[in-house]
Amino acid sequence: MDNLHIAGLSSYLPEPFPADRAVALGLYDERTWKKDGWTGAAVAGDISAPEMAVVAANRALARSGHSNGEVGLLLHASTFDQGPDAWTPHHYILRHTLGTQVPAMEVRQGCNGVLAAVELAHGYLSVGSGRVAALVTGADKFGTPRMDRWRYQAGANTQRGSILGDAATAAVLSTREGFARVKAINSASLPDLEEMNRPEGPLFPPAITSDGPIELGARMADFVRRFPDRAAAANRAVYLARTELGLRSIEEAGLTPADINRVTHVFSGGEAYLGTIMRPLSIDPARGMLELGRGVGHLTVNDHFVALTHLVETRQLADGDHVLMISNGVGTSLTAAVIEITHLPAWATGRPQPYEEKR
Repeated sequence: MDNLHIAGLSSYLPEPFPADRAVALGLYDERTWKKDGWTGAAVAGDISAPEMAVVAANRALARSGHSNGEVGLLLHASTFDQGPDAWTPHHYILRHTLGTQVPAMEVRQGCNGVLAAVELAHGYLSVGSGRVAALVTGADKFGTPRMDRWRYQAGANTQRGSILGDAATAAVLSTREGFARVKAINSASLPDLEEMNRPEGPLFPPAITSDGPIELGARMADFVRRFPDRAAAANRAVYLARTELGLRSIEEAGLTPADINRVTHVFSGGEAYLGTIMRPLSIDPARGMLELGRGVGHLTVNDHFVALTHLVETRQLADGDHVLMISNGVGTSLTAAVIEITHLPAWATGRPQPYEEKR
């Protein structure tokens, strides 16, 4: 893979709300907390998801060395409500970042959205758009009655429980320069599995989701109850497809699993879950991001860029190191990418970026 670099990168990460305090307040089940090992979830104040994305994007642009006029595309990824119905958050982000008239589009690939957007941006930049860079953003915020961050997976029995955190991320992708190079990226879909996250009943009218809280755990539990054999086959299909994508991407990058220094993944589950992702790739799960994730919660589309930003800022990566970014989201969509750190940028100070203040 030629000429795709990460020139700028940033995250908007609010201070985590302690999980033990959520238990004491009756927000989080104590037995689930003790079993799953989460210590906190990043909780934003009154700021919206698109506003968080604007902060992250402007910081990434400032770090990139690119002018706004060199950016030819904006892609925004999310999984949850961004604002009023029939409104386009990606144009809001475009207005308050680049301020230009380039195409802006929304990417809905579940928690796989940001990595999928990187591959889409590469395709756009490769066809002679006349611009040398693209801006990819991601943002999600929870805390409304429609989504309970502490209990959204209740009843799912997936052995990979998680809680939801608020965050936004941004990356400036460049065909010209950057502190990291994307050496390989591949995506796939398993459309037969969309039913796992679709509640039983008609698709229209959509009141089944809009009139009450979204209970993803209950949906999955209902699917397993109705179709136990299909549920088992679905888990196996995700496992095999994710492993194949990871191994193919490592090979296309001209590497072996032994060359992978760190792995970014969905912030979900514990050691056992990380083992199902990384051991089939012959990579030690200790190279993952378990402890970082446990402190902030599952940040949906933002897990990968929050992890990569943290690794670079704290200088846990060095020149020549390789990172495997491997993901799957509801639907089911999957992406694996391999990046090489070509040099640590000036903003890699050795200290993590401070948590964002409440607004």
